[in-house]
Amino acid sequence: MSDAAATATATPSSGTSTTCTKLLIDTSSQRVLFAEAGKDVVDFVFGLLAMPVGAVVSLLRAGNAADALGSVANV
Repeated sequence: MSDAAATATATPSSGTSTTCTKLLIDTSSQRVLFAEAGKDVVDFVFGLLAMPVGAVVSLLRAGNAADALGSVANV
């Protein structure tokens, strides 16, 4: 089994902070084996998950992305 490690770094235009995410990926099975991220990344993801699903559905419907909703539109 061959493993590859990938690191993604994003720097805002002001250059004041850096976000680092580390991934350990099994390239043969195309799966993420391990992911490590800073507190700021985790806070951002949890903020997205805390958004009500109904609000997301109404925003996507307004943008004519009904095909992208899948079964979420039934919620």
